[in-house]
Amino acid sequence: MSSQVSSHKSTGGGTAAPQGFQVDQRMGFLPPQMPLSRLPIAWEAWEATLDAATSQRFKAAEQLVALDSPQKLVEEEKALAWRKLVDKMPLLSIDNIKGCERGLRRAHLILTFMVQFYAHTTPPTESITIPRSLTVPLLGVSCELNHAPFVTYSDHNLHNWSLKDPHGQDTIPMRDNIQSQLTLTGTPDEAGMYLVGLRMELKGAEALELLGLSAHEIEAGNNIEVGRITTYLTQTTKVIEELKGILMTTKELVRPDIFFNDIRPWLVGADADKWNRKWVWEGEDEVEDSEQMLTKVSSPTAGQSPLIPTLDAYLGIEEDDSKRSFLDRVRVYMDHQHEEYLQSLRLRKKIIRSFVQVIAEERGTNAPVVVAYNATVQAMKSLRDAHLVIVTLYIIIPSRKMAKASEMGAKLSSLLDGLYSETSMPEV
Repeated sequence: MSSQVSSHKSTGGGTAAPQGFQVDQRMGFLPPQMPLSRLPIAWEAWEATLDAATSQRFKAAEQLVALDSPQKLVEEEKALAWRKLVDKMPLLSIDNIKGCERGLRRAHLILTFMVQFYAHTTPPTESITIPRSLTVPLLGVSCELNHAPFVTYSDHNLHNWSLKDPHGQDTIPMRDNIQSQLTLTGTPDEAGMYLVGLRMELKGAEALELLGLSAHEIEAGNNIEVGRITTYLTQTTKVIEELKGILMTTKELVRPDIFFNDIRPWLVGADADKWNRKWVWEGEDEVEDSEQMLTKVSSPTAGQSPLIPTLDAYLGIEEDDSKRSFLDRVRVYMDHQHEEYLQSLRLRKKIIRSFVQVIAEERGTNAPVVVAYNATVQAMKSLRDAHLVIVTLYIIIPSRKMAKASEMGAKLSSLLDGLYSETSMPEV
């Protein structure tokens, strides 16, 4: 039998060009041009105020619980002085960066980082009111970008990188020549966490290109070279296996206790305040559509990356109700054009899967392209299993330890109260 398939009718629309959705052939979902490392002088007040926060290594309110009173007082006073600085910060206009993607992305990054510092250094006994100096420009920038007005995976990963050696590169950054620009904690662990994401995005771009080529050739439908599709799928499997390897380097770069106790508290969303406080945004009524925008204030997660769901969509991997529900929740935190691209793939017919199914019916399940496709799907499952290992190590186990410690603490407190009652001064 010929290795070519003479025709294959696509039941969906044509493949959307990734470049039209800011998906780069070489960089994938990372911007092909390095993000700005600083805004122009007109917005230096923002940059300098963020510098003041990152240089002082604040403790989040959640972390202060473990400190003794003198240490706690020092930390609270240091953070209060910074929040007063933010309160007095001038309200800067964003007019001159409208239409400048890199400027808007940098503004979004530094404003959302400052919001996190402001909110999470506010003592538990006080309400959280984000000052107008942050609220108004952040909502304005978010509106321009059509992006959630909150720190997202897009902020701290996709638009937060630079080259370690800007002169040592030719066309694209390599895994060993890329780094994050900003972190909230200044720890190597947080930088390592972002680095894992950056390396996965870079490697993932290869899989996006291979699957895009496969889908395009199948859709063209004229003398499809099955052997070439098989090769594309085999290469994709190798890339996905490498993605798993990169993901597992998290264990080398990020200590679970540092992530959970030192990094995680700074990334908590406005909808998950430890003390159930509602965040108030001063000046929100000055920005159109602010009420709708301020419903998008959940914590950033790696699930906000469009990479894995896009690979799923290309491969036609079925979504169960749970995965569909999760994806529908997190996709609103993706870059708008990336989310549109993902949706365009999800809504189309399963081009690659349908093609492979036809081959399986005609030539059997042992046909090379069928075997290659199944191996790719299995590699995706293995990647997800690896992600569950990371989630267990960095979230589930520490959470259980914290809950157990809290339970023990409550029992100890109750016991001490009882002992105090029993040994109180006798009546005269």
